[in-house]
Amino acid sequence: MIMTNINFDSLQLEYLEKDSNIPKTVEDQVEETWFVKYRDEIVGVGLFLPDSDKCVLAIIGDSYDDRIVLGSYGTSDEQYQLIYQGLDIAFQAYLRSIKGDSVIEGDTL
Repeated sequence: MIMTNINFDSLQLEYLEKDSNIPKTVEDQVEETWFVKYRDEIVGVGLFLPDSDKCVLAIIGDSYDDRIVLGSYGTSDEQYQLIYQGLDIAFQAYLRSIKGDSVIEGDTL
């Protein structure tokens, strides 16, 4: 696993920038999911409204158990749960592809 010196507890949504677009995981989703970076390092995944560079919801961290959720997204509870589950799947993909984790344990929130 790649070790980083980033203090994830100090990161805020406004520090996160788009890196690479991720295919949508929720059917009919208008929001865009991206790998997000802080400075030059990818730190997790984030949700962006169409044509916006402002992240509204993100999951960041070095491991699944130590992940941090930043932000909120105001929509119906059912839609939020679907969007969050999609973002959680994308975070697991980040851990596998960017961080090199081969096994991820834990349940979605």
